Amino acid sequence: MKTLRLSILTLCIMLCSQTSYSQNFDVNTLANIENTRTPFMNQAMEGISFSAYIIAPTVPISILSMGLVTANHDVAIGGLQIGAGILLSTATTFAMKKLLQRPRPYDSHPDVLHPLAHERSYSFPSGHTSVAFATATSLSLQFQKWYITVPAFLWAATVGYSRMYLGVHYPSDVLIGIVVGMTTAYLSYKIQQWIKPQVQIPITIRF
Repeated sequence: MKTLRLSILTLCIMLCSQTSYSQNFDVNTLANIENTRTPFMNQAMEGISFSAYIIAPTVPISILSMGLVTANHDVAIGGLQIGAGILLSTATTFAMKKLLQRPRPYDSHPDVLHPLAHERSYSFPSGHTSVAFATATSLSLQFQKWYITVPAFLWAATVGYSRMYLGVHYPSDVLIGIVVGMTTAYLSYKIQQWIKPQVQIPITIRF
């Protein structure tokens, strides 16, 4: 728990210093990533990016369903918390996109950057990254087991990288997506703990 709080604090400090990152850093980083592309990695990164649409909703729905089927209220509440964190992350990201209206990298630098995908929404922050990290953070808070936390955050980090690899987000978009995802998941968890303390999903669920 202390490690998670420290991570969120560190990311928030980085958010506050966002203006210190130059546009050149963002563009140069994406250009360098472009140089690493291969046909195999192109397909892999497209799949990883798309996985955010599948895994993020599947996790809370599955856990909530297991809680209802087994009449285990702790499991059901945990599923609701994870879902609430993801929804809060999505809403926050949507609001920031509408407010800040940052163009996509390939729209601002068409002569330098060549995306593998095109998106119609604004760039800042990365929605895929925020929901992925909201999912991973909620899982780590609910289960608090390294063999769940580590794979969850590795997946979330890979989703964030895939958004840069595909050329649809700046590194700063992904960074703030991480902050949004982790913060909203943590807030959702704290609200759940305030309403019903000591709820934690058991590793083994009996049917």
